[in-house]
Parts: sequence; structure tokens; C-alpha cells
Amino acid sequence: MIEKAAYILSVLIGIIVANSCTYFCPSQDFSKAPATAEANNAPADSKYRNYGSYLAGWVAHLRHDLNKAADYYKRSIPYVPKEKMLPTQLYVMLTSQGRIDEAVKYAQIAREQGDDSPFICTIEAVSLLKNKKFQEAVDVVDDCSNPVSEKFFNPLIAAWGYAGLKEDKKALKALSPLAGDPAFRPLYLFHAGAINDYLGNTKAAEAHYTALMNLRHMELSVFSLQVIANFYLREQEPDKALRAASLAINKDNLMMKTVIDEIKKADSSIPPFLENPNVGLADALFSIALLLQQNSGNAEIAILFASLAYYCSPEYPLPQLLIASLLEKRELYTEANEAYARVPKDSYAYYTALFHTAKNLFRLGKTREAEKIFKNLYLNYPPNPDILTNLGEVARINGRFREAADFYLQAVECYPDEDLTDVWPLYFAIGISHSAAGDNGKAEEYLRKVLKIRPNKFTQNHLGYILLLQNKNLEEAFELIVSAYNPVTDDGTVTDSIGWAFYKIGNYEKAVEYLEKASSMAPSEAVIYDHLGDAYWQIGRKREARFQWNHALNLKDDTGEFNRRKTEEKIKNGLKRPQIPAVDQNKIDAQTARLEKKEKNKLRLFRRK
Repeated sequence: MIEKAAYILSVLIGIIVANSCTYFCPSQDFSKAPATAEANNAPADSKYRNYGSYLAGWVAHLRHDLNKAADYYKRSIPYVPKEKMLPTQLYVMLTSQGRIDEAVKYAQIAREQGDDSPFICTIEAVSLLKNKKFQEAVDVVDDCSNPVSEKFFNPLIAAWGYAGLKEDKKALKALSPLAGDPAFRPLYLFHAGAINDYLGNTKAAEAHYTALMNLRHMELSVFSLQVIANFYLREQEPDKALRAASLAINKDNLMMKTVIDEIKKADSSIPPFLENPNVGLADALFSIALLLQQNSGNAEIAILFASLAYYCSPEYPLPQLLIASLLEKRELYTEANEAYARVPKDSYAYYTALFHTAKNLFRLGKTREAEKIFKNLYLNYPPNPDILTNLGEVARINGRFREAADFYLQAVECYPDEDLTDVWPLYFAIGISHSAAGDNGKAEEYLRKVLKIRPNKFTQNHLGYILLLQNKNLEEAFELIVSAYNPVTDDGTVTDSIGWAFYKIGNYEKAVEYLEKASSMAPSEAVIYDHLGDAYWQIGRKREARFQWNHALNLKDDTGEFNRRKTEEKIKNGLKRPQIPAVDQNKIDAQTARLEKKEKNKLRLFRRK
């Protein structure tokens, strides 16, 4: 049902966005000079100084520094041609940043310039409702005729406006357009129940809540659960409150667990959850944002509605979580963390906000700050595989490989035995951490576990390479690496393994061939250049060998394998001929033939193209 509602809403929203392409993208046409009447009457230096504010705003807009962009744009409004629709960009931008009262002013200017977007009515009405001007808000909604508004926005906003006026019949009549569409019926039932709940119509509220919970496959969100459970607890029906809790979505999620635990501890003395219409309106707006965000093309509009929801009820944390997650998808991690920082410490969502803040700091390369938060979560919350996994990642990135392996293992132990097929990446991480720490025996043990649980090319390559490092089972190592090798993917790591496998069996010409390929595919990997230097030395290209070793010394190594001291010694003294271990040549020849077949298939593929 949610997916269908999201689809319908996305189609309707798409019509609006297609008609207003300047909403979310800054204009880049600077060929026209300032053209407004006010600009023409201004001194020349003033005109261009203020048009410069527009350019500065445009740059800030491109960098997604929307607060700064809005401030620059505000200064330049009188000096920018109307066709740039700057007020439209401004009200959308200000709304998305939570500056709703300012947004209203520029929304009204945009309307005067020909912008007929329903978002203008929505922003105005929400601002009026927030300021308890309920009748004025309803009037604004009534005057807004637009397919999207009439089908979806208007019913929710007007219903809570009438609720503020204590007019229950008008509120339910306003909400009724949602009742006829099966996709929106759950939303109708919840808000009809919540409005009756707020207005003290107990029987009507219970009838709507019961109908909602009896819908097939119904799962209650955090907010719906809180409102419905609060109602039943106040009505001294704790069993029905617990039934609502049994319908909670993602019951294993710590945020939902916290809410359910609070419900179990509460009694009939609990205060009403819906203390004013803005709380209900906030969830209505958040519901719109939640539906919109399911289509990536609507991300900006979803942020707009989530910001309106937060404006209505700042203590409601879910809009900020949604805004942050949408910013994360666009890799705007600093901006996402600013949204997470608005979640109060005493909120049921604080753990989620803190956890994702740490993940974003890690993505930004601020590993110390990230590790501090993860350790705080580790000490203050129940054992959690996500925290342990991220602590392992931080330790691994910082070269503390044994510590990383320990954290990964603790994460594995958080899962029941029957879930082990889902945690093979943790076994893989344990294996490569032990390898980086120099314990190839342990690495082999865990990588073999992965191949039993979930065979994959990454593990085949790493296990084969670890066997090469130990000069152990070279035939098996060769077979594993050839199995992992795909000449079409340009994977420098696997290509390096192929080259190193040939080096280990004494085929130095072939080793050079593949190691040269690997170095072009992964030009920042110290180990690959170190290997290439070794291979060059063995075929007599000693000057080139020293060049490659020197190059390796200038690169960063995240594997833990590259030994700077040994490479410096090779540059100084050269390299001895290695002793070639005995191998089953027939098996090696079979894998070499298999490798050559893969290469020929690649050539055929390219010729067809």
C-alpha cells in the first residue's frame, strides 16, 4: 500500500517539478545585466556589487551551502531579472533549511511573479497553523486549486486546521478525499483517529484506530504506535496498547525497542501525546516526505516537507533523521550531521542520530572523532553488531589489525548460529585483518570458512594470495586466483595476484606482463609496484626495478603487507633469486590454459563491440 501511494504521489509531483525546473537548480546564465526598475535607478557600482551577491549565492548553492546561498540571494533580489525566478529558489531553499517564516515572504513574491506552485499555499498554511491562525490557514488551503493539493496536501493540512478550530465534522470532511483511495486509506484512518483523539471523541478515535490495526499486513510506524498506545493507556486498556506494539515495524530496531519499552512501563496517568494540532500536522507532513523520498527524483521536495514537519513540532525527531539520510545519499555528510545534531539527547532517536553521525565522520576521514562516538555507543548501549563492525573498520583503517579482527569476531558472536550465512563479510574482514597483521594461518582459517558459507571471487583471490605468501599449496592458490580473475573488470588486486602467482612458480616474464597491467589498474597501491620491481629484477631490468621500488616507497599502504625496510634494502643491495618450490606442473599448466582461454574470450568480446 505504501509503495502504491508513493507511486501516485510521485506522478503528481513530477507534473509540478516538470513545470518549474528552476526550483532546485541554480540558474547559470549570467549574460543578462540587472534589469529591474530598482536596479536601473541604483548607482552603477551598487548594481554590480549586488549582482555579485547573486553570483556568490549561485556558487554557495552549487556547493549546497544553502543557508549562505539564501542570504546572498536575498540581497540580490532587486538586481536580478525576474525570469531567473530567484524568489522561487529562495522560498524552496529557505524552507529546506527550516527558515519557514522567511520562506513565506519570498513565496508570496514568487506568486506575484507568476509561480503557481501548490507548495506556496502549503508553506503559507503551515506557517499560519504553527502560529495558531487556524481559520486563515484553512482559507489558504481552500483557495489552492491544484491536483496534488486537492488530492493529498490540502486534506491533511485543512483537517488539522479544523481540529485547531475544534470543528470535528469539518475536519473529518476535509480528510475524506484520502479515504476513497486504498493506497491512502491507512493514512486516513490514522489521522481520523488522531483528530478524534485530540478532540476527545473517544469512541470515534477507537473505531478508526481499530480499523487501522485490522488492515491486512499492517505495520505501525514509531509515531503511529506512540499515539495509539498513548490513547489506549489513557483509556486504561493496556492490553490494546500492547497489541499496537505487536504491530510495530522493525521491532528489533533499537529506536523501536526503546519506544516499546516506554509503552510497557507507562500507565493510565500518562499525559496526552497529541497536546496540540501541530503535533498531528507534523506527522502528516512527515508522511508526505516519507512517501516522496521513495523516488530519488523527489529528494529535494521530501526534504522540504520534512523541514515543514520539524518546524511544526521540533521535538519530533524523525523528520531530521529523514533529512539527514537524504543528504547522506548525495554524499553531503557534513550537512547530514548538522541535521542529526538537531535530535535531542533525551529522544528515542538519539542513538540512531549518533550512530550515523559517527559513520559520516568516518566517511569524511575523521576516524578519531568517529571512533570516539562508536566507543561511547559501545559502552552505553546493549551489544550491537553494527557498532562492533564499525569499531573494527576504524581499527583496520588505522593499522590496528589484531584489534580490528577482535571487534569483527565480537560482531559475529552477536548473531544466532542460523544467521551465519548473512555475516560472511565479517568472516572475510576477520581473515584480511589477520593477514594484514601477519598471521596468515588465522587468515586462511577464516577465509576458508567464507568459501564454505558463501563462495565468491573476493575470497577466492584473497585466500589464493595468502597461500602464495606462505609458499603453500601453490597449485590450489593458482586455481583460486584464476577462478577469481575476470579480464573484463580491470581489477588491479586480482591481476596483481595472477602476476605474483607466476612469480612464485618462476615464470617471471608472465609475472611482468600481469604486474604491469595491475599497476595501470591500481596506480596507488604500494604492494603492486613492489611486486613489479621484484619481477623486473629477475628478468634483468634492474634500473626499472629500482625505479618501481622507489615509487612504492612514496605510496600509502593500507594492506599492512608492504615492508618499507625490506624494500629500502632491495634498492641498496638488489634481490636474490628465490628458490622455486616444487609444484605439480600438470595442474599449473591446466590453470595457465584456463587463464589464456579467459583472455581470448575477452578479445572476442571486444571484437564484437
